[in-house]
Amino acid sequence: MSNIYIKTPSFEEIHYRYAWMKDEKTMSYNSGYNIELKGYNKRTGTINKTTEEKINWYNNWINKEPDKYFAYIYDEMIEEPIGEIYYYLDNDIHNMGIVIQNKYRGKGYSYQALKELQKVAFEKNNINELSDFIPIDRIAALKSFRKAGFVVTDKERKKFVFDKIETSKQLLITKNMYFKNKIN
Repeated sequence: MSNIYIKTPSFEEIHYRYAWMKDEKTMSYNSGYNIELKGYNKRTGTINKTTEEKINWYNNWINKEPDKYFAYIYDEMIEEPIGEIYYYLDNDIHNMGIVIQNKYRGKGYSYQALKELQKVAFEKNNINELSDFIPIDRIAALKSFRKAGFVVTDKERKKFVFDKIETSKQLLITKNMYFKNKIN
């Protein structure tokens, strides 16, 4: 696999994010949730935004470190970003997420991007932990997170997805865990 890196996008580059948000295959993981979000389509999981909403999002997210961080994921052999990765502070916890374009899933990019995000979070921005809740049926995502040093905690969330209950488990990595893993 090629060299993977993450980079904060310029405003001129955010069109990639909004193209992914309109792609049903990329956003299929998001379908069925009861999300109160303007532009969200429950059936497809897609999200449409106006130009003004895109500008507001950019101004709210970019260059807001250490509390918020957003970057595109790149493979040096591909000319455009293959996905996005981010974290944000919410109630003293840095929640995070990762989205890989559908056509690049299953190629190991998530693991490498998670490792790059940890470098930024723990080495550059000195935050204490990263956390995400992942549905227990997303086996590949769970494997990527665990391989990247995250542990499954006893915290879980239950949500209705297409009127069925879905259980998500918290995955967590702390700064201490990161540096301990790095030494080993």
